[in-house]
Amino acid sequence: MTLTSTGISARVLVIEDEPDLLDALVDYLNMEGMQAYGVKNLSDAQTWMILNNFDILLLDLGLPDGDGLNWLKKRQDLRNKGVIITTARSDSLSRISGIRAGADVYLVKPVLPEEIVSLVHNLMRRLRGQAVSVWKLDETGWRLLAPDGRPLKLTHSEHVLLQRLAQSSGQAVSKEALATSLGHNPEHYDFRRLEILIRRLRNKAKDTWDLTLPLETAHRLGYAFTAPIELG
Repeated sequence: MTLTSTGISARVLVIEDEPDLLDALVDYLNMEGMQAYGVKNLSDAQTWMILNNFDILLLDLGLPDGDGLNWLKKRQDLRNKGVIITTARSDSLSRISGIRAGADVYLVKPVLPEEIVSLVHNLMRRLRGQAVSVWKLDETGWRLLAPDGRPLKLTHSEHVLLQRLAQSSGQAVSKEALATSLGHNPEHYDFRRLEILIRRLRNKAKDTWDLTLPLETAHRLGYAFTAPIELG
């Protein structure tokens, strides 16, 4: 079984618009002991990535709702993931562009699933050797510590919000649940207040650290803290 440093099997997200190929790849990777999931377009991938953690991305480039290469170039949050491109584009310019965009491997279809499994093993060995960037929520001092240790002073509401999100790190927490944590009745709460609180917290992190806070909006669901975070 392919394992991460925490003993969890390698989690692989496959973005592929050919249904038969998508199903075959996901089934094969799961048979090899991995946790593989498949989506057919970039929009579904975006939603899935907000709600779930993963280690390796297997990305097709020609997708129905956009170009996978252009999408990859904009995803700075994938720098700590393993990225394998699988595509019919065999020209040298596309290969170079793919690597420059952040791909670890560029494969031209058709690709043997056995080759993909071997590459996942190789990438997981590299990922296991990297330090995990962990955020820390100081519950006594009402501070959020960035992975490099720099502190951000929090208001009471910001602290309560992050505390609730940290309890479900990597998963979306509904707006109703967050309102309840903040001491309000969701039936009478103006959720624009929550949006303002989230926006101010993001801006504070950007102004203080020049970092983008990994606090993502899950469309029609709520919010999620998408990076590892410890309570202490």
